Amino acid sequence: MKLSIKNIGVLLFSFLLLACNSKKYTRESIPSQRIEFGYMNQKTGGTNTYILADNGQLFQKSTITSRYTEYKKVKLKDAQFIYSMVDQLKQSNNSMYTIGTETHFIRLRNGIDLQEWKWDAADPNLPSDIKRLDDLLLEIFEKKID
Repeated sequence: MKLSIKNIGVLLFSFLLLACNSKKYTRESIPSQRIEFGYMNQKTGGTNTYILADNGQLFQKSTITSRYTEYKKVKLKDAQFIYSMVDQLKQSNNSMYTIGTETHFIRLRNGIDLQEWKWDAADPNLPSDIKRLDDLLLEIFEKKID
């Protein structure tokens, strides 16, 4: 089998991608730079917070017990989309902060530094990129597996 330069490039890129994403985090070693997202219910006061590591690992932190639960990894393309959306929000200096009966949020955490955006999940006038992000987050909420 002959390998062209293009095929070698694709192969090297694949190995590099695997090497970069091979880090497996544990509950004790969740990176300090991460994305947190979730939802708050105004009626019950309950909050569900999910933590997404850069490699797609997904954890949930209980607000009651402060314990972490690890779930299956998020698809790499979905994790990349979430990270890119948060980067866009950060670059735009958007200060979205709307509270509703069910409020969704996304946070960029770096150690103790925190940037947060909140929106009313029932708002029919969400910007299209936030709506796309919201739909993906809902899909993750529903598909998580313990």
